[in-house]
Amino acid sequence: MAMTEFPLGDPLAVQRWSLSLAVEVAKSSYFSKFIGTDRSKSIIVRKDELNKAAGEKITIGLRKKLSADGKEGDNVIEGDATAEEAMNFFNDAVFIDQRRKSTKSKGKMSEQRVPYNLRREGRDALAVWWSEVMDEDLFVYLSGARGVDTSFKTATTWTGRANNAIVVPDAAHQVYSGNATSSADLDATDKISLMDIERLVAIAETTDPMIQGARVNGENKFVLLMHTFQAFDLRTSVTENDWLDIHKATDRGKSSLMYSNALGEYADVVLHKHRNVIRFSNYGVGANVPAARALFMGVQAGLIAYGQGSGNNRYSWNEDKDDRGNALAITAGSIYGVKRTIFNNATYGLIALDSAAATVA
Repeated sequence: MAMTEFPLGDPLAVQRWSLSLAVEVAKSSYFSKFIGTDRSKSIIVRKDELNKAAGEKITIGLRKKLSADGKEGDNVIEGDATAEEAMNFFNDAVFIDQRRKSTKSKGKMSEQRVPYNLRREGRDALAVWWSEVMDEDLFVYLSGARGVDTSFKTATTWTGRANNAIVVPDAAHQVYSGNATSSADLDATDKISLMDIERLVAIAETTDPMIQGARVNGENKFVLLMHTFQAFDLRTSVTENDWLDIHKATDRGKSSLMYSNALGEYADVVLHKHRNVIRFSNYGVGANVPAARALFMGVQAGLIAYGQGSGNNRYSWNEDKDDRGNALAITAGSIYGVKRTIFNNATYGLIALDSAAATVA
């Protein structure tokens, strides 16, 4: 009797697991709530132009605002260098490259000894790995530094991937808490505060080009992403009633993913925390003050681009039988690249805030 069979490695099964992996990664990723294709609303802009095209780089442009004066009445405008102003365009580019991760069983006898479906376990393990490594990449590139956290997948000496350089924020987009003016000037008392948030908003609204907030319910909102230790310093520096008022603000934005797991809102800034925010150990005169780099973000603060396959899913899935069919080997890959947005050698859409951030015992 003929029977319909979909054997291990069948293309239909591969596609199903690939799609499933993409769903699980997005579900687990911290930054997924900030990623979108709309450049006017997304903190991290996703670029899919290479989904069905060859290439390793996506270039985006920014048109600078017209700034000079015009002409009054019937005064001749033709030939006037001020009134006839040329448009200026800046550009940034993100490169993509393939990254893969694999897991393999010892063999059928090892699989026999445990009550686990190693194919499903492998899928789940790779989903966690990909969600974590994507988040870590974004933290590093947005911050312009690898930091000292040894829990990351990459070494502390990591210098980036896919030909995308890790770029230190320029002076106009780097501020320090308290009365510090540099990393060497920062001491243990220069902790994050509500005054820092007020200052960040003022800088964002007056810098050129101005940092635009994401539209939520008709209002512009920024995001401040702090390290867990910075959030501890902030919450313990204000009164209990003040923090209750900050926390209540999240109720107004429940329909937006930007408010998902948020600490609260202050001065139109949605407050978030995460353990992977970049940390340092060498601040201060003695190079011994622990610090962290909070990220104040508006729209287009970062870019993430995907290569072929991003239309349906962003991860490849391959299953092989090694050792003459004895061992199951699973490999998941993705062609992608991430970076902080930089136009005309200046950070766009983001301000880095460094503050003292001692380990909470």
